[in-house]
Amino acid sequence: MPPDTLGCRCLFCFLLLALMLAVRPVWADVPRIDVSADSRTSVTHRFAYLIESEGPLTVGQVVKQVDQRPEKLLRPDRSILVQGIGSPPVWLVADVEQPHPDPVLRRIVLGIGWLDRVDMYLLRGDSLIAVATTGDRLPVQQRSGQNRFGQFDHWYETGVTRVLLRVETADPMVVPVSFSSVETSHAQGLHDAIFYSFIYGVVTALLLYNFLLFVGIRQRRYLFYTLYMGAFLAMNLSYTGLGMVAFWPGAVLWQQWAPPLFMFCFMFSGLAFATNFLRIARFRPGLYRAIRTLCLAYLIVFLVMLVANQQSAALLLAFSLVPLFSVLMLYMGVSSWRAGNRAARYFLLGTLASTVGASVTGFSVWGVLPFTWVGFRAVDIGMAIDAVLLVLALADLVRQYQEARQKAEHQAQVDPLTGLNNRRGFLPIARSFWSLAERQEGDICIAILDLDHFKEINDQYGHNTGDAVLRRIAAILNESKRNGDILGRWGGEEFIVALPDTTLDEAHRVTERFRRRVETWVMRERGAEIRVTVSIGVASRLTWHQSLNDLIVVADRQLYRAKSTGRNRVCAGGERHGLSPGSLPS
Repeated sequence: MPPDTLGCRCLFCFLLLALMLAVRPVWADVPRIDVSADSRTSVTHRFAYLIESEGPLTVGQVVKQVDQRPEKLLRPDRSILVQGIGSPPVWLVADVEQPHPDPVLRRIVLGIGWLDRVDMYLLRGDSLIAVATTGDRLPVQQRSGQNRFGQFDHWYETGVTRVLLRVETADPMVVPVSFSSVETSHAQGLHDAIFYSFIYGVVTALLLYNFLLFVGIRQRRYLFYTLYMGAFLAMNLSYTGLGMVAFWPGAVLWQQWAPPLFMFCFMFSGLAFATNFLRIARFRPGLYRAIRTLCLAYLIVFLVMLVANQQSAALLLAFSLVPLFSVLMLYMGVSSWRAGNRAARYFLLGTLASTVGASVTGFSVWGVLPFTWVGFRAVDIGMAIDAVLLVLALADLVRQYQEARQKAEHQAQVDPLTGLNNRRGFLPIARSFWSLAERQEGDICIAILDLDHFKEINDQYGHNTGDAVLRRIAAILNESKRNGDILGRWGGEEFIVALPDTTLDEAHRVTERFRRRVETWVMRERGAEIRVTVSIGVASRLTWHQSLNDLIVVADRQLYRAKSTGRNRVCAGGERHGLSPGSLPS
C-alpha cells in the first residue's frame, strides 16, 4: 500500500474517533442499570463513585464533574464499596434505563444499618425530580422509608434517570446497594427477620437461663455470661440499626455512640467471663493483672474520646481491641485446657467459632472474600454457636461440681479405715428399711457387734496393728452378711448391722455365724498369734419399739448383756407383744 494512502486512512480514522467523542452522549461514561434488574444481592459494582476528598460537594458540582471530568469517576472492584473507618463521604452515580412505555416501580436499598446519612437525588436531564434522606443522624420518623436501612422507592418512567447517592458515616464505609422490585425487597426483609429472630431468640433464651442460675446459686460466672450475651445483643442491635428502630427511634446522639460503647462492653464482659470461668486469677495471676490493666487503659481513653466527641477515634480504638480480644480469649482457652480444665474445651471451641465468624465477616466486608449475606452474617452465626458452647461449658462445670459434691458426700458417709458405711451413711438406709417394715407390718432386726478386749491389742501391739485387725474384721463381717443386709462401723471397735425382713430367730443365726467366723480368725504379729472374739446384741422391731432409735438402744442393751455374761456370745431379746425395753430380762 502506498505510504500516502496509509497516511490518509490513519488521518481519517483519527478524525472519525474525534467526531465520535465530540458527539458522545453526555452520560456515556456513567454506568447504566436496566430497570428490569431485580436482584437481592448487591449491585454496587454497577455504580461509579466520587470521593469528597477536598470538602463537601453539591449536587450541581457532582453533575458537573461527572459530565466534564468523567475520568475522576471510580469503579468498585467488587460487589460492595469498602472505604474503611473515618473515610470521607462518597457519591455513587448510575443511570437507570427504562425502555418501556409504562412506569416501573423499583427500590434502592443500602443494606447496612450503621450509615450516618444517605441522600438520594434523581435527575431527568437537568431537572432534579426527587430527593430523599435517611441515616442514623435522623430520627426514624424523619427518614425515607422509616426503617433501619437507606431505602428509596421510585416509579421510573421511559428514558434515562440518573441516580446520585451520597453516603456519609464515621463507622466503616461499607456500601452494599441493591436494586430490585418491592416484592423482592420484602422477601429479603422477611429472610433477615427470620435470621435475626432465630439468633436473638437463641441468645436471649441462654441469657435468661443463666441469669436465673445466677439468681439461684449466686455464682459470678453466670452473671458474667449474662452480661457477655447481653452486650452482644446490644452491640448487634446498635450496629444493625434494629435498636434505634425498636428502642430509641429519636435518640440520634445515642445511636452515634452506642456501637463503640457496646463493643467495649461486649469485649470487657467477655474477658470478665473468661477470666472467672477459667480461673485465670488463680492459675495465671500475671495475665489476670495484665488484662485488668489493659481494660482500664482502654476505658480511660474511650471516656476521653467520649468527652471530646471524637466518634471516629473511638471506633478506631474499639476496632483495634477486637483482634487483641480474640487472641486473649483463644490464649486463655488453650492455656486452661492444657492445664487440665475439662470445661475449657467447650470454651475454646466456642471462642474459635466466634473468632472464625468475625474473621469471615471482616474478610467479606473488606473484599478479601466474595461478599455474600451468609459471609456478612457469619459473626452472628459464630456468636450463636459460641453462646451454645459456653452454656455447655457451664453445664460441664456444674456436672464436675456435682460429681465432686457427690464424691465428697460419699466420702463423708464412708468410714475411711474399713470402707464400710459410717453412722452418717448407715442411718438413712436403715431408716428407709424401718419405714418399709412399718408399712408392710414386717420385721427388721438390728445387731450391734463389739470386739472383746480390743484395747489390749492396741496397747500391746500398737494402733497400726489395731487398725489392721479392724480392717480384717470388717472384711469378715462383709463376707458373712447376706445380700440385703446393711453393715456399718458404729464407732471405735463397734459395728452395726441392719437385717431387713428378718425375724429375731433368723437374726440370731446370722449373727452367730458372724461370731464363729471372727472367733476362728487368727492374725500373726511379731511371732505371736492374735485372736479376736466379738460380743453381739440383737433386737427385733416386733416389740414395743416406736422408732429405729429405740431398736438401736435395745440392741445396745443386749450387747451390754452379752458383755456382762462372759463375752464372745450373741444375746437377742424382745419378742412380739413382749416386755417393754425398760424391763427386758437381764
